[in-house]
Amino acid sequence: MYRPIACLVEQHAAWVVPLAGLICWVSLHTALRLNRHSLDTVGMGRWVWLVVASFSAGAGIWCTHFIGMLGYDPGFTIGYRLDGTLLSLVASVLSVLAAFGASRARNRAVASLGAGLILGLGVAAMHGVGTLSLQVPGTLAWDQPLALAAVAVGCALATAGFAIHGGPARPHSRLVVATVLTASVAAMHFTAMAALVIVPDLMPVETGAILPRLVLAASITAVMLSILGFGVLALFADRTLRANAALRASQTALRVSEERLALAVDTDGLWDLTLTTGAMWLSDRWQTMLGYAPGELDGRIETWHGLVHPEDAAKVVRLLDDHLTGRTAVFECEHRLRRKDGAWSWVVARGKVVGRDGDGAGEPGRPVRMVGLQVDTTLRREAERRIAHMAVHDALTGLPNRVLFRERLSERLAGASTRRGSVAVLACDLDRFKAVNDTYGHPAGDALLKVIADRLRGVVRSADTIARLGGDEFAIILDRIDDPRCIDGIAQRLIEAVERPVPLGGVVAGVGISIGIAAADGETDADDLFKKADIALYRAKAEGRNTFRYYVPGMNEAITRRARLERDLHAALGSAGGLVMHYQPILRGADGALCGFEALMRWRHPELGLVAPSHFIPLAEETGQIVALGAFALHEACRAAARWPGDLRVAVNVSAIQLRQPGLEQTVVAALAGARLPAARLEIEITESVLVEDDPASLSCLQRLKALGVRIALDDFGTGYSSLSYLRRFPFDRIKIDRSFIRDIADADTAAIVGAIVGMAAHFGATVTAEGVETQDQFEAVRARACTEVQGYLFGRPVPAREVDDLIRRQAPRPAGQAAA
Repeated sequence: MYRPIACLVEQHAAWVVPLAGLICWVSLHTALRLNRHSLDTVGMGRWVWLVVASFSAGAGIWCTHFIGMLGYDPGFTIGYRLDGTLLSLVASVLSVLAAFGASRARNRAVASLGAGLILGLGVAAMHGVGTLSLQVPGTLAWDQPLALAAVAVGCALATAGFAIHGGPARPHSRLVVATVLTASVAAMHFTAMAALVIVPDLMPVETGAILPRLVLAASITAVMLSILGFGVLALFADRTLRANAALRASQTALRVSEERLALAVDTDGLWDLTLTTGAMWLSDRWQTMLGYAPGELDGRIETWHGLVHPEDAAKVVRLLDDHLTGRTAVFECEHRLRRKDGAWSWVVARGKVVGRDGDGAGEPGRPVRMVGLQVDTTLRREAERRIAHMAVHDALTGLPNRVLFRERLSERLAGASTRRGSVAVLACDLDRFKAVNDTYGHPAGDALLKVIADRLRGVVRSADTIARLGGDEFAIILDRIDDPRCIDGIAQRLIEAVERPVPLGGVVAGVGISIGIAAADGETDADDLFKKADIALYRAKAEGRNTFRYYVPGMNEAITRRARLERDLHAALGSAGGLVMHYQPILRGADGALCGFEALMRWRHPELGLVAPSHFIPLAEETGQIVALGAFALHEACRAAARWPGDLRVAVNVSAIQLRQPGLEQTVVAALAGARLPAARLEIEITESVLVEDDPASLSCLQRLKALGVRIALDDFGTGYSSLSYLRRFPFDRIKIDRSFIRDIADADTAAIVGAIVGMAAHFGATVTAEGVETQDQFEAVRARACTEVQGYLFGRPVPAREVDDLIRRQAPRPAGQAAA
């Protein structure tokens, strides 16, 4: 502690410390102002102000150092090297520039610490370089502990200064920061000077370019003047910035006031009524808001009364009389006024008595003048009407939603006892709508729903209610039903209207509708009646769809069983052993040789036993699980066929839903690769429904599979649409004649149809398989008509994979004319 004090008191002139401190404080305070102006500027100007601020602070710190050096008297003559002196100035300016940059970090603690360390170390570097530029007859040495203490004190005070600078704005905070940073520089300088020891040396000193003390003093003076100039610049910029901000604020306030005034003048119509004469002044805006030209309406109160809607006239007169007689403080009335074009506008008129004819005996006089304004509320009323409509109607179709449906159903049931006829509810659900959404996208699905809604409206009566409950669910209230049989007619017409193809921008979509019907029994509430209709809807969907069913007691149990079956099917997909594949042989008709097998899925339920495919396959299609079932079937069938000898093929049924969903092609490729089965030994069987929908994506997928070598078969030909154009548009490898034709093949007409199908298939290069051959007579008949292949119980029932090997060994080619037992 003694050496810094002794250095300060004994080795420095008395004027040095206050002058150096003042110069440092002024320069740092100026730099802080300029730095603030940099933060308030954008673009290149921000960096210019930052450099100016850094030069002001850095030059001031440099002046502080060399003023102290000019007042330093070690007892012999001191000189200054020009290069070291200039380098110390550069080091000082750059360290301040880096410190100001670091102080702008987002984290306050990191910013304060980083800026303090950079400034402290930078000032130490400036001091060191400046000290080394001294030319003295001796050697320079430092007291290292004291020198390190100087650096530590300088960094600590600089960090504290930047912490205050980055904290909340307080009065005179800039003065405090400048003072703390000045203390940092001064403490470091004088402590470091105390650590400096000059050891005399009689050897001559090697000198470079020496800066005379007079030149150094002149340089310091020039730098000080520049700093003062920067101070004046900072003060001017600060005042200009504040003046501009105040001007912008006043301009903003004036603009807001002007906008509010313009809004009031533009939206409100003013009126002035003289009650004694009936003269009424109407502003231009009052008249133009009703479609009249300014001045077109004459100034009479009768003119106003003549524009009021007849239904509102009595209310206007009553409210006006209440105000004139003092019962209300302000006249306010919302009513309708006739526009020039004959339409009606809703307005709110507000007014107040502003003049009376004097008073008598302390009583207020008779009102003689009213003034007020009128606001058009037509748009607000229309918006409120739309909002109220949207709250109870479906945004897509415009039909009542679930809320309004329940409200109307409750009203109909409540008044059913006093009206003629009964009430019935139809719960409706579109069939195959999900496939349309998945295939063509939601915009196409929305367009389809609009078309269906219009078709439903065209079937029911105006007294009935159609509602969209969400998705593809609709509900209908049939009111005043005199004859229950008319419900059947309405339901059938609904089915016919919906099932007509719907064109959707270049494609045609086909959907159906399943309907559940519940009739009110006189004591049923709305929720109970709709629940019964919903249960009947499930029955209709379970029994083939595109049909209608009435609710009957006991249906709840059937719905519960169906829901349980759906859950169990989902569980079977995730467990081993529930779903298995069985294989039915396919033989050549000419010699009875085995050609391959058709893979058929079976589900062995843990409690219900073997569940028929006719029960769980439609359920899987409805719930979307058919895609997972189909993938399982493809993988299992390919693995089984890979173990069979020769070129025996395996046929796997593919649902139309699987084809519409992306990923079937990848599933087929993965199944073939996983089993190492040649593509030619796999056959995909599709039904005519795939072609009826005319889906380009489905047909493209089939084309790519065929290009891979997979065979494509048309299943159940002869039923459904049976359009011959299908055979021309797609080159099928095999056509399977439906079992219904084989069952009745003894009939001459049916036999002729079978023969025609065989002939067409031969023309298109496809083989023909007769399904459902169960008797020897049927086999002889189909073979006589040259059916290429046969399949049916006569040749073998579907068996598990483990029994296929035995069947292959037992099955040997037979001479023509013999069938398998």
